[in-house]
Amino acid sequence: MLSARLAITSYFTFASILLIGVIARPTGPFVVVVTNPADNAVGNMAAVTGAGGRFVWSGRYSWISVAQSDAPDFASRLFKAGAILVLNHDLAVGCLEGQ
Repeated sequence: MLSARLAITSYFTFASILLIGVIARPTGPFVVVVTNPADNAVGNMAAVTGAGGRFVWSGRYSWISVAQSDAPDFASRLFKAGAILVLNHDLAVGCLEGQ
């Protein structure tokens, strides 16, 4: 009984993480860029410009911003430029608008 509950919990957790990963995958020209909080806006802007993107918007936290680029490999270039996390803009719009 315990092993069946553990298996069900494990499968549910794995499926949830997989679903979140698919939904959060950056697609389209607009992405949310998260950089090191210690670097503030300077680090965030350096990552965006270093990846060849354009700054669009930032909210309460200067290390989180929305950036835009038409390049298909923009997300991977952001990671190479120092971004910690790059998310789908559509997923995070509701979180950022209240800032």
